[in-house]
Amino acid sequence: MTRVVLLAYPGVDELDLFGAYAVLAKAVDARITAARPQVTGSAGILFAATDGLSVAADADALVVPGGRGARDAAADPELLHVLRAAGSRGTAVFSVCSGALLVAAAGLAAGRRLAVHRNKRTLLAGYPVGEVVTGLVRDGQLRSVGGDRQASVKAVDIAFRVLAEFAPDTVDAVSARTEILPGRVPS
Repeated sequence: MTRVVLLAYPGVDELDLFGAYAVLAKAVDARITAARPQVTGSAGILFAATDGLSVAADADALVVPGGRGARDAAADPELLHVLRAAGSRGTAVFSVCSGALLVAAAGLAAGRRLAVHRNKRTLLAGYPVGEVVTGLVRDGQLRSVGGDRQASVKAVDIAFRVLAEFAPDTVDAVSARTEILPGRVPS
């Protein structure tokens, strides 16, 4: 079964994390991983991570949500190590909104198109990024969503993108079960 690891950190946006998780958990082995067993999200929700960071080594895909804590998380050596290791293994990395800061800090966006929240673009200035774009984009092993306003939720769109790539036979069933149509399509 496909294993998808969602990276949690202090100040992670609950909608980015749990929006993606709610879709993914209906079809694949979805795990929330963090450096510590308990995490406080950006809206103050305290939750337990299902696994430690080591499970990312066996992931088929890694989802990096955004949040108010993304800037601090982009300076966390443990999280950057997980991302760099995933990049060197060729693991598909999916970022949501300001999760792009972690991806860029790990060096995974060098020479690549990267979407990020429109208010966080200036924070990418110190990192090697090929081109900052909007919408849902795929560039090599990197997929990212952000910078635009749509009727759909970014985290849900990235989760459906994960399913489309790793478990395409589940997309229609998950869509029917959740009564949600996949929104953005990658450019």
